[in-house]
Formats: sequence, C-alpha cells, structure tokens
Amino acid sequence: MSSRLDEPVPTYYDLPGGSWIDVDGIRTWYAAAGTGAPVVFVYGGNFGGASAASGANSWAPAFHALKGTHRVIAYDKPGQGYSDAPLRLEDYTMAKVVDHLMHFLEVLDLGPVHLVGHSRGGYIATRTTLERQDLVRSLTIVNSGTLSPGVATNEVTLSNPPIGVSPAGARWLYQNYCYQRDWVTDEFIAQSWSIVESEQYQKGVRECREHDLLGGLFLPELAKDKRVTLQWLAEGRLQRPTQIVWGRDDRTAHLSRGLALFDTVRRSEKRTYLSVVDKCGHYPYREHPEWFAQIVTRFLEEVESRDFAVC
Repeated sequence: MSSRLDEPVPTYYDLPGGSWIDVDGIRTWYAAAGTGAPVVFVYGGNFGGASAASGANSWAPAFHALKGTHRVIAYDKPGQGYSDAPLRLEDYTMAKVVDHLMHFLEVLDLGPVHLVGHSRGGYIATRTTLERQDLVRSLTIVNSGTLSPGVATNEVTLSNPPIGVSPAGARWLYQNYCYQRDWVTDEFIAQSWSIVESEQYQKGVRECREHDLLGGLFLPELAKDKRVTLQWLAEGRLQRPTQIVWGRDDRTAHLSRGLALFDTVRRSEKRTYLSVVDKCGHYPYREHPEWFAQIVTRFLEEVESRDFAVC
C-alpha cells in the first residue's frame, strides 16, 4: 500500500488538492481546508452504479463556504470517487462503508467532528453517530431517503431514463433529482463521467454486475440494517445535537419522510432541529448553497457555544 500512496493524487476541478490515506487497506482520497472545529462531509450514492458517479466534489459549495470558520474535510467512500473499491466481495455492504468512515475518522485523529451527510451519506453519518458517539460532536442529515421511515421512490421517479448510459444520461439523472437544475453544469457532468470511466470505479461496477452484489447483497443487508437503525433512533440512542435539512420538492425522498424522521429523533433527542427549503429537490446544498451554508453555520455555532455534545 505504501507505494500506491506515493502515486499522484487526482484532483476535482472545484476542490483543493487532495491526499491519499490508508484506511483498512483501502486507498482513500480526501481534501481538507481551513482551521477550527472539524466538519466532515459524507455524500450519497453507492458503488456499482454504471450511469453516474458521486464524489467528494458534490460538497464543493458547502466545503468552500465553511472553510473560513471550520476545518472542512470531504472524502471519497469505498468504490466511489477516487477511492479504491472494497477489497473483498463480501465488503460490498453499507455496514462496511460505515466502518470505513469510523476508521477514517480514527486515522485522521480529528477528535469529535461535526458530521454532515446527504442521502445515503445521511444514513452513514447517522449510523456512525449511533455506533461511535465518541467520534461525533453533532449530526446534520440532508434529504436521506435511505435513513428516513418509509419506502424510497427514487427507483420509480428515475426509472426508464430516455437516454442510455452516457454523459447525457448522467445529466438527465442529476437534473431529475432536482427542482433547481442550473447547478448541473457541463464541468460537473464531465467530472462525474471521468470517474465513471476510471479504472478503480469500473472495478466496482464489474464486480457488482458479475456477482449480483447490489440486488443480492448490498440492498438486502441495507434493509436489515435500516430496521435496526430506526429502532435505535426510536430507543433514544442518538444522543447528539441533530439538524435535519430537507428540500420540500424532492420527488425521491418526500418531505413527509423527513418529517417522520424528525419526529422519531425529536422524541428522545430534544436538541433536534428541522429546516425545510421551498423550490428545492434532493440537493439543498447545491440548489440553494447560500441558504444551506447559513443554516449549517448557525447550527454549528449553536452547538459549539453551548457545548451541546457533552451528554
């Protein structure tokens, strides 16, 4: 692994230069900037998707907005972005992605961090908080259909795209997640597609396809883990200040599910807040970046000023 960590580090067009770090044998890409209390961003999606690829640069607007007041870190999950694919076939599970985040935080030795997770990343951040409260100071969950009670509708909303697997298809996918679509630029799509075509990403695509790892392993295991996670939330195990952010017009994770998640968490964790933004789909931090930065900054300042994380 040491020789691979010495290889050139690829860059995203809208993030500062990144670094490699070894997390349980997985060469992991991350970028950091700023000083102050650490904020770690966790994006959505999962490995194995052939039509589009998520990466750390999804968080670029929030990353740059918060770097003036905090130490901000954006990283790539296993099998996504520039990070290595999972090492073994049995590692293509959400539980292993959660483990990777916990160990990433341990290796960086940041102390308790503010976790900000979107979509599947909201689930990952929440499960990490439940399992390792010592690593987390606060939690922000953004439009997470993966975590919230109920059944996801993205498979229905985004099924049968009119365009095949191509950059144009990736554009269609991102645009149909959103209400405000102007952020889906040519540069963003080119970056996403360059990852789709990369060797390390295609390894995950091949393994998922050849061994039915998404339908046969990842999704069934995630469904079981989600039931446990919601039970833990209902039992009051979260015990960290929590902010839930939702785009009102998200067709893939309806607002009713965000409200249900808020009710579940709020029953036992009174330091829970809900912010809803109109004319916004699945990506509040991209569709309304200034608003998102303001509410997250305000929440973090509240947590830090009152030392909320001491339970």
